[in-house]
Amino acid sequence: MNNSMQRQTAWGWIIFWFIVFWPIGLVLLIRRQKTDKQATLKCNKGVFITSYILMGLGAIYFLMAVSGQPDMFIAFLIFGGGGVAVYLYARKTKIKGDHYRKYIAMVVNSNQRSIDIIANAAGVPYNVAVNDLQNMINDGYFSGAYIDVQQRQIVIPQFQQPQPYQAPPVQSPVQSQPVVISCPGCGANSRLFPGQWVACEYCDTILQ
Repeated sequence: MNNSMQRQTAWGWIIFWFIVFWPIGLVLLIRRQKTDKQATLKCNKGVFITSYILMGLGAIYFLMAVSGQPDMFIAFLIFGGGGVAVYLYARKTKIKGDHYRKYIAMVVNSNQRSIDIIANAAGVPYNVAVNDLQNMINDGYFSGAYIDVQQRQIVIPQFQQPQPYQAPPVQSPVQSQPVVISCPGCGANSRLFPGQWVACEYCDTILQ
C-alpha cells in the first residue's frame, strides 16, 4: 500500500468521512480491508461507534420531522439509513474476522487440514468454511494453499514438507533459544528469538 493510499484509508479519515458523508467512509473502509488483513481480522470499534452516532443523528432528525419539520425527513433517511448500513457492514466484518481467526487457529496452530473438523470448530456449515478458506487463500492468508474437494481438506505445501529449522548465529546465551508467541492480530503462533521482530505471516501484525 503506497503512502497516498495509507493516508486515504487511515482510520481517522474513514471515521471522518462516515460522519460527514457516510458512503465515502464505507468505500474507504472496503478499500482498506482489501489491502490490510488486520482491518478484517480486527474490526475497528470506532466504526461501530460511528454507526451509533449516525443512527442517533437519524433519530433526532426523525423526531424533528414528526414534530412539524417535514424537510428533516430527508436528513433522517440519510443519517439513519447510513447508520444502519455502517452497523450491518461492521457487524458482518466482525463475524468474518472471528471466523478467520478460528480458521487460523485450527490450520496453523493445531495443524488441522480436515475442513469438516475446521468447520465444526468454527461453528459454521461445511460449505461456508470452504468458501471462507478459499477467500483466505485468494487474499494471501495461506500462501500456496488450495482446497482438495475430494479429500475435503485444505492443502498447504509448506506444511507438508517442512524445511529443517536452522537457528541464526548465536550472539549471546539469551538469544540461543526461540520462544513461541501468539499473534495479537490473528492468534497464529510464531517462533521468535528474544529481541527479534517480524511481520506475522498471516495478518502482517508486527511481532516482537
